[in-house]
Amino acid sequence: MEPIAEIIRRVLSRKGLEKGIKEAEVLGKWPQIAGTVLANHAEAVAIEKGILFLRVMDSAWRNELSLLSEELIKKINDDFGEKRVNRIHLI
Repeated sequence: MEPIAEIIRRVLSRKGLEKGIKEAEVLGKWPQIAGTVLANHAEAVAIEKGILFLRVMDSAWRNELSLLSEELIKKINDDFGEKRVNRIHLI
């Protein structure tokens, strides 16, 4: 018997909604991906066309995230087993 999650994903894919679900999964998993400290200073607010938008609370953390962006992109994509994010935009 096929798991319900797979059935739902297949139905949503047919409706063209799978991309939005994949984006929401990244946003929902941000605290686990980034870690508690980083997630407390940067909120994942949106993903559009492979760009992850992070709201950063202050300039020191903005600088830190700028330096960590490539590492975070790799971690996100590795965690999901596919390329979901290709750039991070700090706001």
